[in-house]
Amino acid sequence: MLADRQPTATEEDDRDRSADGEVGTDDPETAETTYLRSPRALGLLLLALALAAFAYGTIELLDRATDGLRVDLDQASSHLPDAVGALVDGAAIAIAAVTLLASIGRASWARQWRLVAALVGAPLLAGGLVASVGPQLDGAWAPSTSGDIAIDALLAAGAAAFTLIQIGDHAHRHHALGWAFIATTLAGGAWVTESLPGRGITLAAGIAAGAVVALAVGTPARRATAVDVTSALARRGFVVDHVRPQGGDARGSVPWVAELASGTSLFVKTYGNEERIADLLFRLGRSLRLRESGDTAPHSTLQHAVEHEAFAASRASASGARVPRVLALGTLGNGGLYAVHEMVEGRSLDRLVADEGPDALTAPILREAWAMVQALHRSGVAHRDLRAANVVIDGEDRVWLVDFAFADVLADEPLQNRDLAELLASTAALVGPERALDAAVTTLGPLRWEAALPMVQPLAVSTATRQAVGRRDFAELRGALALRLGAPDPELPRLARVDRRTVLTLAALTAAVWALLPQIGKSGDLWDQLPQANRFDLALAAIASLLTYVGATVAMKGAVAEDLPTLRTAEAQVASSFTNRVTPAKVGGMALNGRWLVKEGLTSPAAAAALSVNAIAGLLAHIALTVVTIVWAGKVGLGDLELPSTRSLLLGVLLIVATVGATYAIPPLRELVRHRVFPRARQSMDAVREVGRRPGRLAMVFGGSAFVSCCYIAALALSLRAVGASVPLSTVALVYLAGSALASAAPTPGGLGATEAVFAAALVTTGASREMAVPAVLLYRFVTFWLPILPGWIAFNALQRSGRL
Repeated sequence: MLADRQPTATEEDDRDRSADGEVGTDDPETAETTYLRSPRALGLLLLALALAAFAYGTIELLDRATDGLRVDLDQASSHLPDAVGALVDGAAIAIAAVTLLASIGRASWARQWRLVAALVGAPLLAGGLVASVGPQLDGAWAPSTSGDIAIDALLAAGAAAFTLIQIGDHAHRHHALGWAFIATTLAGGAWVTESLPGRGITLAAGIAAGAVVALAVGTPARRATAVDVTSALARRGFVVDHVRPQGGDARGSVPWVAELASGTSLFVKTYGNEERIADLLFRLGRSLRLRESGDTAPHSTLQHAVEHEAFAASRASASGARVPRVLALGTLGNGGLYAVHEMVEGRSLDRLVADEGPDALTAPILREAWAMVQALHRSGVAHRDLRAANVVIDGEDRVWLVDFAFADVLADEPLQNRDLAELLASTAALVGPERALDAAVTTLGPLRWEAALPMVQPLAVSTATRQAVGRRDFAELRGALALRLGAPDPELPRLARVDRRTVLTLAALTAAVWALLPQIGKSGDLWDQLPQANRFDLALAAIASLLTYVGATVAMKGAVAEDLPTLRTAEAQVASSFTNRVTPAKVGGMALNGRWLVKEGLTSPAAAAALSVNAIAGLLAHIALTVVTIVWAGKVGLGDLELPSTRSLLLGVLLIVATVGATYAIPPLRELVRHRVFPRARQSMDAVREVGRRPGRLAMVFGGSAFVSCCYIAALALSLRAVGASVPLSTVALVYLAGSALASAAPTPGGLGATEAVFAAALVTTGASREMAVPAVLLYRFVTFWLPILPGWIAFNALQRSGRL
């Protein structure tokens, strides 16, 4: 909003406003076409990816439904000649071709050569992609003949062309043609071998190709020009002498400076559909990333959004804050809107410090800035973007607050606390924590800052402020504020909805599902057999799975010298089962239990010792059960599976001894074992000896661990019985004990994929038929792996909300 204000660092709050040139020029007659990377392209790319994922998921997960749809369409079209399908596809291709040629001609006439290249390149990219990938696809939905592949390639090319036209062409007459193209493309799927979801994937490929090209090379700007601004202001009675782009970073708009014939200047913000789409994408990203972003529902129209910003600025000015007045609102000739503001000559805080150094930002200026914010909050307004670029100092050292595009006029205390955190962090990055805290606490008082203290964290502020301060410095700033207030370090609210942990969790679950689907597809008559499974045996298997948490609770209570509350211990074990589902080698469960034990009052060494005792007891119990089961199974018989011979066991022991010897012979490995492995092993053994002095605890930790394994063996045996397989219990026990040991080495979450493969292969080797072994193993994994995910997630979140993690 300032004549000499310069763009600041790009941040998440800035909607994609980048362009390869200026937005407008002073001489519109000589202006060249401006190209930018439109947010429309990003939105269409996301839409295409969502459409492709939905169509592919429908095909893979609902294959019978899509097959039924295919049959229904065949029956519906059976009374029509096959030529109708060719005519429908031909009509779709003709619509796309005519529209594309017209757009290329119009762009050539306007000498928009970059757009011409994009209009040619995007269809070629889409068609080539479908033509090259189509023959490699499998399934009834995939194109089966060269003719089908050629048609799909042309349709994808048409979708790419319409996507580029939608983004880069100013004319709205192509909207109806675009919908006609989509309708005929889908209708044509009724007469070809592929399904409607297959046609959906074709359309998604074309849309994605067009959007990628638009993002790569840019499209003609659909924003207001200098002529549009001049004409609009003239209609409102402003005699404009000169209009130029301001070049700042006004939120969701394009800023201009208008020089009037009277010699005064005005600040003008123009808005269009590009800015609105960018705003919607931005809000979507924030809602997905943050738990409580504070964003209200998007305004129903662009006009409402502009009116809200003007009202927020006027309300802020009425509160006593120094805010540029809103002089006029209106519409532009291109369908956009504009707002005229009072012009303030000055520099933003960051610009002032960059030009003159931190000393230019004096204590009176800082205190006045805080007084402005205090006035805003008293009237119920939150600025919600109080970074250094939006606080301006004029030539008389007066403070102005600018850019209310994101403001809330009915703000609650949490939103206002974010304002405080933003301005505190912004000023601390410019003048240092001590000076920033002096002005903030002196002006607002300790009580106000005690409420805002938990919001002094990175995710409560904009990306620009976060980058200026640094994530580590936030902890120091919060600590310095707490020390000044005489308050303890606060419990920070979790602001992130999607953080690194959540992303890893979703990725792990996605990988898990992806690993499971092929197994289901390979099992032949699986879907015919599962409904016939004995429901009583399945219920017993689920109960056996549930009882494993009883054993885990008993084992954890036995591993700790202090008495742990039984219900809370059980809750932690259920929650740890969820984290074990998304991390390999049960790392997540151990980390959760360690954190929970510390929260229960144990010291970190004591918690680590308890986990070591539990792990060692589980290992020893597993080995003991395996030895007993081998002897038992050897007497009963294992079908075609042969137990290791004495010679094989002796060779295994010699191999272990040789590995240990080689480790000690190599100095780096010897030092690693001496300084890393031995101290931890000694600590674990000391903890085991401590538990061994209390026979009751020893019985609990070993008995609980053994009980867990026995319950899993029972669940596997009941799953086999549910599908009618007759396998000796000793064999089932050996399959579980040996198979789980092998599968635990797999890097997948919860041993997914490896567990199913090992168990099924072992059961088949011992004599069970494949037709029964695979469904039984999948049922077992359903009751022991998939079914506990929901209660585990609920327990995990309950522990988080109660502050016990």
